[in-house]
Parts: sequence; C-alpha cells; structure tokens
Amino acid sequence: MSSCSHVLLGLMLWPLLPFDCVQAAVPLNIEVFTSSEFSLTNQDERRLQGTSMALYFVDGLEQIETTLSQDLPVQPERAKKEALHRIQQLDDDRMGPAKNAAIGLARAVQHGVDRYPAIVFDQRAVVYGVTDLVEALDRYDAWQREQAR
Repeated sequence: MSSCSHVLLGLMLWPLLPFDCVQAAVPLNIEVFTSSEFSLTNQDERRLQGTSMALYFVDGLEQIETTLSQDLPVQPERAKKEALHRIQQLDDDRMGPAKNAAIGLARAVQHGVDRYPAIVFDQRAVVYGVTDLVEALDRYDAWQREQAR
C-alpha cells in the first residue's frame, strides 16, 4: 500500500472517531475520604470515565480494633493472649481495611484534609461534607469555571 493510500485511509476513518478520543484531556484524579458511616453515592460511570479514583475509609483502623477486641476475656492476661492470637491470625483480606485507612489518613494529611467526608480533585481542590459524587463533580466544575475567569 502506498503512503498516499495510508493518508487517505486515515482521513476516511478520522471522522468516525468519537470527539473525546481526539481531545488530549488530562485524566481527573479523585480521592475520596469517608467512613463506614458516610457511603459514597451517585457514582455516574459516564462522568467518571477516564478518571482515576481512590476511595479511603478512614475509620478502617477503628473497625479492625473493634473486631479484634470483641468478646475478649475479662482477665487481663487471657485478654492479652487472645488479642495477640487474633492479630497473628490476620490475613491480607482482613488487613485490607486497616491498610486502606492508614494510606487514606496519610494522604489526607498530605492534602491538609482535616475532616470527612471529603473529596479531593487533582490534589488542588476539596469538597467537604458531600458524599454524592455527581454533586461534588458539579461543584468542582463550577469552581474551575470561576477560576478560569
């Protein structure tokens, strides 16, 4: 096939590409800091397409502590022995929430997030007190438009 044919073939296919593929948009980075008390809602897959999202449950350490201390014996020595045994039995699946919480708390400190729920966009803007992701995205979009003026 000649080079001219490749150019013509490319020109014929280009209009068929969706407009989003042609744009060189930077993917949005979203970090959500919440707890088991505040569930994230309204996660519109269409709006989240092409985004990077991390969800941190900052109460994961408390949850594992509650699980480990549940129904411990009253006697201090027996309780200590049982707690140690339970800790030794923890596998990766059970440690997952604690790891997620530890990473989330460290990231929250890096961003200066001091309460939750909080949703951080591109490490530069935060929406507090909102668990509706579409509402938070709308607020972020409005803030960006205001910053562009």
